[in-house]
Amino acid sequence: MSVVIRTTEVSDDPRLRDLLDAGELERVQRRPNPVPFITAHALLRRLVADETGVDPRRLEFEKRCATCGTDRHGKPHVTGMRDLHVSVSYGEHMAVAVVTRMGEVGVDVEDLESADFDGFGSVTLDESEAVHLEGLTGDALLAARARMWSRKEAILKATGHGLVVDPSQVVVSSPDAPAALLEWKAAEHPPGPTQVSDIDVGREDHRAAVAVLTSHPMSIRVQRG
Repeated sequence: MSVVIRTTEVSDDPRLRDLLDAGELERVQRRPNPVPFITAHALLRRLVADETGVDPRRLEFEKRCATCGTDRHGKPHVTGMRDLHVSVSYGEHMAVAVVTRMGEVGVDVEDLESADFDGFGSVTLDESEAVHLEGLTGDALLAARARMWSRKEAILKATGHGLVVDPSQVVVSSPDAPAALLEWKAAEHPPGPTQVSDIDVGREDHRAAVAVLTSHPMSIRVQRG
């Protein structure tokens, strides 16, 4: 099976809410702006349904935290489908979901504006990565930041660590080079062979990436909608 990625614009279509289960709807109630969450989780359900033939409303998801072992948070898994790996990411404008059988997977999408803050380098970059941004300004700088940030987030989602691991300890390739995990400096156990790829989500103001814990080359299919 290839890595299947689906992207969509955030939508307030009321029919999307009907796809969510009781647990997801409870989380919806706690959000001041639930539309991105609803869009993303409906997108994931529809993607898994299309790849497995199961009604999206009948799918059940569980969470497992790689750090503490709890099921109250962590990366999502489809109940009863242990060989199927999924991930989802969203922001104010875009949502991205992925499904694969190749190995644990992570996906991340970033608006360029999310990388527009003082101290970005000290928070997210290793010294060896900071040199790649020297001389960049304006949108070129934000695009490079967002690209590197999305790669790091995708990797940390795939490992299940999330931001428990300092992103500056996850060294990725230059933003103008093919996506890759170059070095894992964190104290947590390294993930082993990891494939990383940038994703074109169809918007110039976003960058996205996917990571799979596998030694095999990824065959990626990107779908819109």
